Parts: sequence; structure tokens; C-alpha cells
Amino acid sequence: MSSSDQHLDNTIKLLDIVYDLHGGDRGYPYQNVPFSVDEKGSVTLKENLLSELNKGEDKNLIDWAQENIKSLYE
Repeated sequence: MSSSDQHLDNTIKLLDIVYDLHGGDRGYPYQNVPFSVDEKGSVTLKENLLSELNKGEDKNLIDWAQENIKSLYE
């Protein structure tokens, strides 16, 4: 699998998980994003997303999500 295919696959998996967690929230995706960014630009995943990513085969998405999730919401 090429790196662009892997990036697309990770994007789809992550956004599916986020939608399952937040899709019913009225403010999502504008007010209730599943991460925060500090003044230095460091990303912190919210606890419910991190908990979901720690399950099963999605553990490999944690590092990828911390590096890429911000760009998915810009």
C-alpha cells in the first residue's frame, strides 16, 4: 500500500471513529472537535477519542491522529 493510500485509509478510519463519537452533537464539527491545540501547536486528543483509539486494531492510529487530525479540520 502506498503512503498516500495509507494516509487515506487512516483518514477514513479516524473520521469514522470521530463521527461515531460526535456525529450526533449539535455543535460538531465547529464547536465540539475531538482534540485541542495549545499555543505551541501541540495537539491533545480528547479522552473519549483516545479511549476509542486504544481499542483493538486502532491503536496504530494514535500517533498518526496526533500528527494529522488538525489538518483534517482546517
